[in-house]
Amino acid sequence: MAPADAYGAAALQGACPIVGSFGGKDRNLRGAAGKLERALETLAIDHDVKEYPQAGHAFMNDHRGEGPWSVLYVVLGHLPVIAGYVGACHQPSAQDARRRILSFFNRHLKAVT
Repeated sequence: MAPADAYGAAALQGACPIVGSFGGKDRNLRGAAGKLERALETLAIDHDVKEYPQAGHAFMNDHRGEGPWSVLYVVLGHLPVIAGYVGACHQPSAQDARRRILSFFNRHLKAVT
């Protein structure tokens, strides 16, 4: 299956519930949230998919390059292909996405007592 089909109904047949958070400014995944949403609706798979218009790729990444790899992150963070990963956090989107993820996991993974 081609990567372009990854968010289609054929690839998702039999999938478990899915939570997904996408950055609207992520050029590599433009339209992916809507495509995934439509496929999950078609297959009646429980899901929570949201695109954050003000966020880019790696918008939940609050890593600032601390620790033993800090020099590498500083150097590589200046490369256009890597820059979106280092310090790319969009705080309002990240906070909402984390809240949604925890709620989704609580609903689907909570142990029955």
